[in-house]
Amino acid sequence: MDTELKKRLAEKPLQALPLTGFFENYPVEKYLVQADFLLVCGRSDYLWAYLCGDNPEDLYSLLEQFDYTTLFFANVEEWMLPVLTHKRKIEWKLTTHRYYLPDKKIVEPPEYLCKSLDPSMARYIYSQSAYKDFTSEDYIRERLQRDVSGGVWLDGSLVGWGLTHDDSSLGFLHVVPPYRGKGLGENILRFLVEEKQQKKKPVFVNIEPHNHQSINLVKKLGFLFDREVSWLKLV
Repeated sequence: MDTELKKRLAEKPLQALPLTGFFENYPVEKYLVQADFLLVCGRSDYLWAYLCGDNPEDLYSLLEQFDYTTLFFANVEEWMLPVLTHKRKIEWKLTTHRYYLPDKKIVEPPEYLCKSLDPSMARYIYSQSAYKDFTSEDYIRERLQRDVSGGVWLDGSLVGWGLTHDDSSLGFLHVVPPYRGKGLGENILRFLVEEKQQKKKPVFVNIEPHNHQSINLVKKLGFLFDREVSWLKLV
Protein backbone atom coordinates (compact mmCIF):
# COMPACT_ATOMS: atom_id res chain seq x y z
CA MET A 1 0.00 0.00 0.00
CA ASP A 2 1.56 3.31 -1.02
CA THR A 3 2.04 6.28 1.29
CA GLU A 4 -0.69 8.41 -0.29
CA LEU A 5 -3.31 5.68 0.12
CA LYS A 6 -2.30 5.07 3.74
CA LYS A 7 -2.64 8.78 4.42
CA ARG A 8 -6.12 8.91 2.91
CA LEU A 9 -7.27 5.85 4.87
CA ALA A 10 -5.97 7.38 8.09
CA GLU A 11 -8.29 10.35 7.54
CA LYS A 12 -11.34 8.04 7.88
CA PRO A 13 -10.19 5.59 10.59
CA LEU A 14 -13.55 3.95 11.34
CA GLN A 15 -15.00 3.79 7.84
CA ALA A 16 -11.63 2.59 6.54
CA LEU A 17 -11.17 -0.19 9.14
CA PRO A 18 -11.81 -3.04 6.65
CA LEU A 19 -9.72 -1.39 3.92
CA THR A 20 -6.77 -1.03 6.27
CA GLY A 21 -7.15 -4.66 7.35
CA PHE A 22 -7.70 -6.09 3.88
CA PHE A 23 -4.80 -4.30 2.23
CA GLU A 24 -2.39 -5.31 4.95
CA ASN A 25 -3.19 -8.89 3.90
CA TYR A 26 -3.47 -8.50 0.12
CA PRO A 27 -1.84 -6.21 -2.45
CA VAL A 28 -3.67 -3.26 -3.96
CA GLU A 29 -4.39 -4.07 -7.61
CA LYS A 30 -6.01 -0.76 -8.45
CA TYR A 31 -7.37 2.30 -6.73
CA LEU A 32 -9.25 5.37 -7.81
CA VAL A 33 -9.80 8.67 -6.00
CA GLN A 34 -12.55 11.24 -6.52
CA ALA A 35 -12.31 14.17 -4.09
CA ASP A 36 -12.39 12.35 -0.69
CA PHE A 37 -13.90 9.11 -2.02
CA LEU A 38 -11.78 5.98 -2.45
CA LEU A 39 -12.38 2.83 -4.48
CA VAL A 40 -9.65 0.27 -3.82
CA CYS A 41 -9.37 -3.20 -5.41
CA GLY A 42 -7.64 -6.30 -4.13
CA ARG A 43 -8.03 -10.05 -4.49
CA SER A 44 -8.69 -12.65 -1.80
CA ASP A 45 -11.33 -15.23 -2.79
CA TYR A 46 -12.58 -12.72 -5.41
CA LEU A 47 -11.45 -9.36 -6.74
CA TRP A 48 -13.13 -7.02 -4.25
CA ALA A 49 -13.76 -3.31 -4.73
CA TYR A 50 -13.76 -1.60 -1.32
CA LEU A 51 -15.58 1.70 -1.00
CA CYS A 52 -14.80 4.53 1.41
CA GLY A 53 -16.43 7.94 1.26
CA ASP A 54 -19.67 9.81 1.84
CA ASN A 55 -20.62 11.68 -1.32
CA PRO A 56 -22.98 10.01 -3.86
CA GLU A 57 -21.81 12.19 -6.75
CA ASP A 58 -18.21 11.16 -6.11
CA LEU A 59 -19.25 7.51 -6.14
CA TYR A 60 -21.13 7.93 -9.43
CA SER A 61 -17.99 9.48 -10.94
CA LEU A 62 -15.74 6.69 -9.67
CA LEU A 63 -18.02 3.98 -11.05
CA GLU A 64 -17.91 5.62 -14.47
CA GLN A 65 -14.11 5.50 -14.35
CA PHE A 66 -14.08 2.02 -12.86
CA ASP A 67 -16.55 0.63 -15.41
CA TYR A 68 -17.40 -2.29 -13.10
CA THR A 69 -13.98 -3.93 -13.43
CA THR A 70 -15.30 -6.33 -10.79
CA LEU A 71 -18.86 -6.99 -9.63
CA PHE A 72 -17.88 -7.75 -6.03
CA PHE A 73 -18.15 -4.77 -3.65
CA ALA A 74 -17.35 -4.45 0.05
CA ASN A 75 -17.78 -1.87 2.81
CA VAL A 76 -21.04 -0.89 1.14
CA GLU A 77 -23.31 1.38 3.18
CA GLU A 78 -27.06 1.50 2.60
CA TRP A 79 -26.99 4.91 0.88
CA MET A 80 -24.51 3.54 -1.69
CA LEU A 81 -26.88 0.86 -2.99
CA PRO A 82 -28.93 3.08 -5.36
CA VAL A 83 -25.69 4.34 -6.89
CA LEU A 84 -24.21 0.86 -7.34
CA THR A 85 -27.44 -0.51 -8.82
CA HIS A 86 -28.35 2.30 -11.20
CA LYS A 87 -26.95 0.14 -14.02
CA ARG A 88 -26.77 -3.27 -12.33
CA LYS A 89 -28.82 -5.59 -10.13
CA ILE A 90 -27.83 -7.37 -6.93
CA GLU A 91 -27.24 -11.12 -7.20
CA TRP A 92 -26.55 -11.56 -3.49
CA LYS A 93 -25.91 -9.38 -0.46
CA LEU A 94 -24.62 -10.09 3.05
CA THR A 95 -25.38 -7.31 5.54
CA THR A 96 -23.77 -6.93 8.96
CA HIS A 97 -23.35 -4.47 11.79
CA ARG A 98 -19.78 -3.43 12.50
CA TYR A 99 -18.59 -3.11 16.09
CA TYR A 100 -15.12 -1.93 17.08
CA LEU A 101 -13.11 -2.01 20.28
CA PRO A 102 -11.66 1.37 21.30
CA ASP A 103 -7.86 1.27 21.29
CA LYS A 104 -7.49 1.87 25.05
CA LYS A 105 -10.14 -0.64 26.09
CA ILE A 106 -8.68 -3.49 28.15
CA VAL A 107 -10.38 -6.88 27.92
CA GLU A 108 -9.84 -9.49 30.62
CA PRO A 109 -7.75 -12.49 29.46
CA PRO A 110 -9.41 -15.84 28.71
CA GLU A 111 -10.07 -18.34 31.49
CA TYR A 112 -9.84 -21.49 29.37
CA LEU A 113 -6.58 -22.36 27.67
CA CYS A 114 -6.68 -21.24 24.03
CA LYS A 115 -4.18 -22.09 21.33
CA SER A 116 -3.68 -20.87 17.78
CA LEU A 117 -5.11 -23.07 15.04
CA ASP A 118 -3.14 -24.96 12.40
CA PRO A 119 -4.07 -24.57 8.70
CA SER A 120 -4.64 -28.34 8.55
CA MET A 121 -7.84 -27.73 10.58
CA ALA A 122 -9.44 -25.76 7.74
CA ARG A 123 -11.44 -28.72 6.39
CA TYR A 124 -13.03 -29.45 9.76
CA ILE A 125 -13.81 -25.77 10.44
CA TYR A 126 -15.40 -25.41 6.99
CA SER A 127 -17.50 -28.54 7.52
CA GLN A 128 -19.02 -26.90 10.61
CA SER A 129 -19.62 -23.48 9.01
CA ALA A 130 -23.12 -22.03 8.64
CA TYR A 131 -21.82 -19.78 5.84
CA LYS A 132 -20.72 -22.27 3.18
CA ASP A 133 -22.27 -20.07 0.47
CA PHE A 134 -19.92 -17.23 1.43
CA THR A 135 -16.68 -19.06 2.19
CA SER A 136 -14.56 -22.07 1.24
CA GLU A 137 -12.06 -24.46 2.75
CA ASP A 138 -9.22 -22.74 0.87
CA TYR A 139 -10.31 -19.33 2.16
CA ILE A 140 -10.32 -20.58 5.76
CA ARG A 141 -6.93 -22.22 5.32
CA GLU A 142 -5.49 -18.95 4.04
CA ARG A 143 -6.94 -17.00 6.97
CA LEU A 144 -5.33 -19.46 9.39
CA GLN A 145 -2.00 -18.88 7.68
CA ARG A 146 -2.22 -15.07 7.52
CA ASP A 147 -3.74 -13.86 10.80
CA VAL A 148 -4.64 -14.64 14.39
CA SER A 149 -6.83 -17.58 15.35
CA GLY A 150 -7.75 -19.44 18.51
CA GLY A 151 -9.37 -22.64 19.62
CA VAL A 152 -10.31 -24.59 22.75
CA TRP A 153 -9.75 -28.32 23.08
CA LEU A 154 -11.81 -30.33 25.58
CA ASP A 155 -12.00 -34.09 25.95
CA GLY A 156 -9.28 -34.38 23.31
CA SER A 157 -11.27 -32.56 20.60
CA LEU A 158 -11.41 -29.06 19.12
CA VAL A 159 -14.77 -27.82 20.42
CA GLY A 160 -14.67 -24.09 19.70
CA TRP A 161 -12.74 -21.66 17.54
CA GLY A 162 -12.48 -18.22 16.03
CA LEU A 163 -10.31 -16.63 13.34
CA THR A 164 -10.43 -13.62 11.03
CA HIS A 165 -11.94 -12.63 7.72
CA ASP A 166 -9.92 -11.23 4.83
CA ASP A 167 -10.38 -7.68 6.15
CA SER A 168 -8.83 -8.77 9.48
CA SER A 169 -12.14 -8.53 11.35
CA LEU A 170 -12.66 -11.17 14.02
CA GLY A 171 -15.14 -13.85 13.01
CA PHE A 172 -15.96 -17.51 12.41
CA LEU A 173 -16.71 -17.76 16.14
CA HIS A 174 -18.19 -21.22 16.63
CA VAL A 175 -18.74 -23.68 19.48
CA VAL A 176 -19.95 -27.21 18.72
CA PRO A 177 -23.43 -27.84 20.18
CA PRO A 178 -22.60 -30.16 23.13
CA TYR A 179 -20.23 -27.54 24.57
CA ARG A 180 -22.38 -24.42 24.24
CA GLY A 181 -23.51 -22.49 27.29
CA LYS A 182 -20.13 -22.82 29.01
CA GLY A 183 -18.71 -19.42 28.05
CA LEU A 184 -16.33 -20.85 25.45
CA GLY A 185 -17.33 -18.33 22.77
CA GLU A 186 -16.56 -15.41 25.07
CA ASN A 187 -13.31 -17.09 26.09
CA ILE A 188 -12.17 -17.47 22.46
CA LEU A 189 -13.13 -13.88 21.63
CA ARG A 190 -11.09 -12.63 24.59
CA PHE A 191 -8.11 -14.61 23.31
CA LEU A 192 -8.44 -13.17 19.80
CA VAL A 193 -8.69 -9.62 21.17
CA GLU A 194 -5.57 -10.21 23.24
CA GLU A 195 -3.70 -11.50 20.18
CA LYS A 196 -4.73 -8.49 18.09
CA GLN A 197 -3.84 -5.99 20.79
CA GLN A 198 -0.40 -7.55 21.27
CA LYS A 199 0.19 -6.95 17.56
CA LYS A 200 -1.18 -3.38 17.91
CA LYS A 201 -3.86 -4.07 15.31
CA PRO A 202 -7.42 -2.64 15.27
CA VAL A 203 -10.07 -4.92 16.75
CA PHE A 204 -13.47 -5.07 15.06
CA VAL A 205 -16.19 -7.54 14.14
CA ASN A 206 -19.04 -7.80 11.64
CA ILE A 207 -22.23 -9.40 12.99
CA GLU A 208 -25.53 -10.06 11.27
CA PRO A 209 -28.24 -7.84 12.80
CA HIS A 210 -30.38 -10.78 13.97
CA ASN A 211 -27.48 -12.44 15.84
CA HIS A 212 -28.39 -10.92 19.20
CA GLN A 213 -26.28 -13.38 21.19
CA SER A 214 -23.06 -12.29 19.47
CA ILE A 215 -24.03 -8.62 19.62
CA ASN A 216 -24.64 -8.88 23.36
CA LEU A 217 -21.29 -10.62 23.77
CA VAL A 218 -19.22 -7.96 22.00
CA LYS A 219 -21.08 -5.18 23.83
CA LYS A 220 -20.27 -6.92 27.12
CA LEU A 221 -16.57 -6.78 26.23
CA GLY A 222 -16.75 -3.07 25.41
CA PHE A 223 -17.20 -3.04 21.64
CA LEU A 224 -19.07 -0.03 20.21
CA PHE A 225 -21.43 0.07 17.23
CA ASP A 226 -19.99 1.78 14.15
CA ARG A 227 -22.25 1.27 11.12
CA GLU A 228 -24.16 -1.17 8.93
CA VAL A 229 -22.19 -2.49 5.94
CA SER A 230 -22.73 -5.05 3.20
CA TRP A 231 -20.79 -7.25 0.82
CA LEU A 232 -22.53 -7.76 -2.48
CA LYS A 233 -22.25 -9.32 -5.92
CA LEU A 234 -23.83 -7.49 -8.84
CA VAL A 235 -24.94 -8.85 -12.19
